Amino acid sequence: MLDILIRGGLVADGTGGELRPADVAISSGRVAAVGRLEGAQAEEVIDASGLVVCPGFIDMHSHSDLSLVSHPGATSSLLQGITTEVAGSCGWSLAPVKRETASGVLKGLCEGLLGEVPPELAPDEDRRGLAWYSFGEYLDHIERLGPGVNLYPVVGQSLIRAHVVGTDRRPATPGEIEAMRELLKACLAEGARGLSTGRAYAPGGHASTEEVIALCRVVAERGGLYSTHIKNESDGLVEAAAEAIRIGRESGVRVEVSHHKAVGRPNYGRVGETLAMMEEARRQGVDVTCDVYPYAFAQVFSLLAEVPGVSATQTDQEIAGLLAREEFRAKVTAELGRALSAEAGAPGFISRPEQYLVVSVGRDHDLEGRTLAEVLGPSPLAGWDKAKGRGEEPDRELVRIVVERGLDLLLAQDLHVHLAAMMSEDDVSAVLRHPETMVGTDAFALDRELGPRTPIHPRHYGTFPRVLGLYRRERGLGDLGDVVRKLTALPARKLRLVDRGLLARGLAADVVVFDPETIADRATAHDPYRPPVGVRWVIVNGRVAVRDGRPTGVRAGLVLRD
Repeated sequence: MLDILIRGGLVADGTGGELRPADVAISSGRVAAVGRLEGAQAEEVIDASGLVVCPGFIDMHSHSDLSLVSHPGATSSLLQGITTEVAGSCGWSLAPVKRETASGVLKGLCEGLLGEVPPELAPDEDRRGLAWYSFGEYLDHIERLGPGVNLYPVVGQSLIRAHVVGTDRRPATPGEIEAMRELLKACLAEGARGLSTGRAYAPGGHASTEEVIALCRVVAERGGLYSTHIKNESDGLVEAAAEAIRIGRESGVRVEVSHHKAVGRPNYGRVGETLAMMEEARRQGVDVTCDVYPYAFAQVFSLLAEVPGVSATQTDQEIAGLLAREEFRAKVTAELGRALSAEAGAPGFISRPEQYLVVSVGRDHDLEGRTLAEVLGPSPLAGWDKAKGRGEEPDRELVRIVVERGLDLLLAQDLHVHLAAMMSEDDVSAVLRHPETMVGTDAFALDRELGPRTPIHPRHYGTFPRVLGLYRRERGLGDLGDVVRKLTALPARKLRLVDRGLLARGLAADVVVFDPETIADRATAHDPYRPPVGVRWVIVNGRVAVRDGRPTGVRAGLVLRD
């Protein structure tokens, strides 16, 4: 007697070949057989007539390590057909942390991204501290919770550097580099499958290329993965991609360029150059690939969150009162002016308004789909940039004009103005079409809606159905078998997951059953929590997590330790 028998479907086994009629048998968490299984009996029989049966989708880039502690069911991922997630991305993970700083670091990460602090980050009476400090303790905690999806954990380099060097913007000493290498070795021994960096973020971005290479040599010795949010995804895109390739070449590590994109109109089309660079590097023996999410705008954020002195704990009425006060507006203008003069620069919404798309507005929906520069009118910042280029002190009146327009925009639109860095749809398609490109959500798994002050991107619920629906069915991305390969076997090979990514006897029973004619994303910037359609059944390690399009509440995921 089998556990599950999937009858009458078209099997896309992950190899990229043509789909074929076959049944799939599952027993004890494994695929027992694939083929014509007439006469077979099972405790649960799934009628897959007219549906596609394929391996579970593998999310190459997520931040679900941040959310699984409070959203362990991972409903948003399962409804897309995701069964395995690479998490700990962009240099950020929830471990390792020092006892002295753990509470602040972890609460800052979760509150900043999720808008909430999980109860696990409150002091534990028995331990007299947090639920974890080391990377292994964090993984133990996730295992005790029982995640809805499989977790492929990588450790964030920002946490490694903060643990040893702190947050100072300076080179690490030789002794500190060696201490970071030892800490990284411990994380890898405790189950981390690799290292991630956020080269554009502090404090990890303070490291030199040579420092990252030194860490990646440790990862290479263990056969681990190096995933990187590269240093620049706009004007410095090519140079940043070259750094990622150099790190792979000099350390010998496997490189994954995360959410590959080109931000801002002047950079549209440059992904052709970076994809070619990666191709040439692969010919020279560097294992470098990339992943992408299928949207032409990046993470959604609130314009309000970029205003100094505004807190998420304040009510709309309190914030509106602040913005209306002349002394507060003057203070905001001064702070942003200082930021523009500093090396780090001001937030993108003021320094590069032409690169930001207005994706959601509380009141005036006519503004949506326009760049922030178009909404604010002609930007005087060009004069600011010219003055800086001549070594002159720029006229702060220019900053005041831009800031005043932005504050007026917030007041006029009920404070709810959401922005995102914008890309070219042609670039997204070009990256997605490349035969070595994989797919990542750049999201965190959710079981419920977050607070209204935490805007999320529709990719949290829509990424994989959007690839199979909009891009494959409507825009001709490729044959269905090959698109499934990009979502399953290709990432499994990159991650060296030898028992996942294919439908074959003896492999782990992570399975998706979907309707190729109806699968589609429905989440939008206005309604990012709308679940997709067309994903009918999802099986994780041989247990049904989604039945006829509805989550069952089963949490059968595993922590895939090294």
